[in-house]
Amino acid sequence: MKQLIPVLVLACSACSQGATSSMKFGAAGPWKTEFGTMNKRGIELAVAEINALPERQQRPLVVRYEDDDASGEKASRIAQSFVDSSDVLGVIGHVNSSPAVAAARIYDGHLAAVATSATSPELTGISKWTFRVSASDSTTGADMARFAMRRGRKRAAILYQNDTYGRGLVNAFRKAFTGTVVSVDPINNAADQPFEPYVSFYKQQKPDVIFTAASDVAGRAFLREVRRQQLDAELLGDGWSGLSSDPLAEGAFTGVPFTLESPRAEVQAFVRAFKQKFGVVPYLNAALAYDATKLMYQAAVHGADRKQIRDYLSALDQASAYQGVTGPIYFRPDGDPVGKTLVMTRFERGALRVVEEAK
Repeated sequence: MKQLIPVLVLACSACSQGATSSMKFGAAGPWKTEFGTMNKRGIELAVAEINALPERQQRPLVVRYEDDDASGEKASRIAQSFVDSSDVLGVIGHVNSSPAVAAARIYDGHLAAVATSATSPELTGISKWTFRVSASDSTTGADMARFAMRRGRKRAAILYQNDTYGRGLVNAFRKAFTGTVVSVDPINNAADQPFEPYVSFYKQQKPDVIFTAASDVAGRAFLREVRRQQLDAELLGDGWSGLSSDPLAEGAFTGVPFTLESPRAEVQAFVRAFKQKFGVVPYLNAALAYDATKLMYQAAVHGADRKQIRDYLSALDQASAYQGVTGPIYFRPDGDPVGKTLVMTRFERGALRVVEEAK
């Protein structure tokens, strides 16, 4: 028995070292959806590149993925599990607005989170521990409205996804649009959402622009009905970047934080690496998630614990900003990114073509 004691001690020591040999983040999003998959792939690419670094060979970055199904209730439970897991240093996500808002209240005071594509104004200032790399809808909605007005549009119809994301975006659009709003209608985020009544009504009211704040799932169903009825109106959508290869979107407009066609070396390197790893062209969501992961890693390298990671993110400024694929990233005191504005693009032959640079 005495001879076994040193062996057991060594074995326990090895177990302890193994338990602390990795750096761990949490990540949450609706991974089964198309845009959720793109977010997850963006994270996976960033992790692969990070773990290829010499300094990570003995202590690789590990991500614990949890699917929140875009549900605020489920996101809250996941957030609590991340908070309770002492080895989770930070969170990448959440992806959608409602889950991000729900989870932020759990993370507050405990764990830093960097949301990827959650854009609701309700997230602004909700917690000093929550940040995001995409602009708030309060900025995006106003930018979209001003774009429509610069194009001489005076009569708008509005469709919006009836959740935190959609309501925030449409409220900002309405405040900034000085023309006539002929209708404002909530819709659900489903492929089988019926759009025939809406499009028939628009043919009677003759709006010259229709603004749609919804994901590409509802957006595709709406566009299908628009084409079927041959509605003559300019189409302006948010959340539609995933429709770039769909012929239904031809000629429509959408605002994006940056374009994959950018000649910047870091953008083209990201696109090449993504295509090589996954065999497909990335959506913009993938780039946002990629940047959020790299940013959280940078914070973890500089911070020894959860609070130091949060403090590092909060202290970023123009001089120390993380230089991401989507541009420089640093934050206002309320957690929103500084200087994130829209590039207005048009769907043309399977790609997003820039029609107006960021203002």
